[in-house]
Amino acid sequence: MGATILRNAKLHLTKGVLEGADSLAVQNHRIIPLDPVLLEDGASEEIDLNGMHVAPGFIDLLVNGCAGVTFSSDLSLDGLERMRRWLTLRGTLTFVPTLVSGPRESMTRALASVRKFMDKHPGVCPGIHLEGPFINPERKGFHGSGYIRGISNSDLAYLRDNIDNIAYMTVAPEVVRGKFLMELLNMGMKLSLGHTNATFNDTVDAFKLGVNNITHLFNAMRPVNGREPGIIGAVLNAQTVRAGVIADGRHVHPAIVRIVHQMLKDRMYIVSDSQAIAGSPEIMNSFTVAGTEVFNDSKRGLIDAKGSLVGTNICMMDGVKFLVKTCGIPLEEALMAASTIPARVLGLDYESGWIDNGYRADLIVFNDDFKIRYVIQNGFLKTTAELI
Repeated sequence: MGATILRNAKLHLTKGVLEGADSLAVQNHRIIPLDPVLLEDGASEEIDLNGMHVAPGFIDLLVNGCAGVTFSSDLSLDGLERMRRWLTLRGTLTFVPTLVSGPRESMTRALASVRKFMDKHPGVCPGIHLEGPFINPERKGFHGSGYIRGISNSDLAYLRDNIDNIAYMTVAPEVVRGKFLMELLNMGMKLSLGHTNATFNDTVDAFKLGVNNITHLFNAMRPVNGREPGIIGAVLNAQTVRAGVIADGRHVHPAIVRIVHQMLKDRMYIVSDSQAIAGSPEIMNSFTVAGTEVFNDSKRGLIDAKGSLVGTNICMMDGVKFLVKTCGIPLEEALMAASTIPARVLGLDYESGWIDNGYRADLIVFNDDFKIRYVIQNGFLKTTAELI
């Protein structure tokens, strides 16, 4: 079987036999080193990239919506398909649709749609992100107050029955306490702390039980105080916890992003936190998500009636560019924050997030201006023009 060969490239996040290489091949949906034998029968396609960048496809762990679709409202397979097409064109080859706090019926419908989508597109979606309803109403953000609640044994049974369709779940540790946290972790649920008023001790206790991820650090959580470090202080003091940051320059100041990256290094990753307006085919001056009207303010971004931020209109490549151009983070480390670390969070780094022999062939090719020229997904190469 012929291969696709990429030559004369700047390969990023390489390891193993591909470390330091400037070419690679893709065959049978996997990355392999370039071997002259692949050129002998004339069946392989060879592309000279003339120094363009090649990196693992982005992995976005927090997508509320895009392409005009609000997932928490749409909940359909068609909506997920529209989201996938827009994200793929912008280099996000794996994404986690986010469901905010709502009724049980919505969760059931969302889980069913995500299961169908996962079966149709293996590797594209590792499951759903349940952001709530087991969060603190004092840090609810745009979540509807009426749906936020404590967890019960009935909830545990429901989640256990659906765990194969759940990538991870955001909870507040002061709402879901020790016994329930242990029950969730023991069933294999990946947990992240967020939308929380947790103290330093609340957070450290959750870390000791095995929680090791934070949802959108600095947003919807207790701020740092000199006498009560809170969840943020606990994260910065930890050695193994990873934290997602919304990389739009509005949710977290660039100077703070830079400081967090210096402290966490390869434990900080980025998310888009995108809403339907990102890539919408129609102009959206306002829209509704989880019962909250969101306004598109040219200076302040996406805000509710009180002026609070409600997600973004960016994609992951925008986030990478922000890290490099605004925060001064090296490109290699910015790309790691958009692919390798998210893969690690979900336990996908055994085949995603690196350019290495045998890894899944999900790759993006882009130029020095951060414009994507080619996408290779599951081994199939397409130009951006073909994806439109």
